[in-house]
Amino acid sequence: MTDYRHKKTGTLYRKLSDAIDCTNSRDGTPVVIYERLAGVNELYVRDAKEFDEKFEPIQSSDKTTGERNA
Repeated sequence: MTDYRHKKTGTLYRKLSDAIDCTNSRDGTPVVIYERLAGVNELYVRDAKEFDEKFEPIQSSDKTTGERNA
C-alpha cells in the first residue's frame, strides 16, 4: 500500500488496490480503491487515469496532518 497526497487539497490517502470496473458501460475500466488516512472510515473508487492526475505519491517523511487551502 502506498500513501498519496491530493494535489489540490493536500489531503492524505492510502491506495489499497487496483481493480477493474465491471459495470456494463464501463466494463474493463481500470480503477483505484483508496481511503483517507484520517477522520473518515470510507473507501473510495476512482478511474486509475484520474487518480494518477489528481494524486501524487508521498514518502513517509513527507506526511503532514491537516489540509492545505486550495
